[in-house]
Amino acid sequence: MSVKRFQRLLKIREAQENEAAVGLAGRLAELNRAELQHKQLSEYQSHYLNALVPNDVNMLKQLGLMHQQLREALQQQDLRVAAAQSQVDQAREIWLERHQASLSLDKLIEHRRRADDVRDNRNQQREQDMWATRKAFQQNPDNDM
Repeated sequence: MSVKRFQRLLKIREAQENEAAVGLAGRLAELNRAELQHKQLSEYQSHYLNALVPNDVNMLKQLGLMHQQLREALQQQDLRVAAAQSQVDQAREIWLERHQASLSLDKLIEHRRRADDVRDNRNQQREQDMWATRKAFQQNPDNDM
């Protein structure tokens, strides 16, 4: 395959890599939101845990119910954070695969270019040597070998 074809393929691979990077950024944003919500719930729970214990039995029951609901909400949020982290890990893996494919193709293109340059230089040197040899024989037509 020619270098130009590899370059077209590289553009496609880089577009796929960029698409994967956008996906990864979206997953990271989701993870950050989930972690922020978890932190807010933890702070809210901490606020209620540090609240003064009421003297009223009904208020005490409400406080207990609120603690239970906050614990459950935190458990659910833990699951959301874990799921978001898993999605980030998957998106990162996809991006890494596509990034490696782009890098490999880029290295292949560079290797092909260098090989083409070496071949072109050899051909040019051979042509110059042949030209010099012809020129030398043209100047001395009575050369016997």
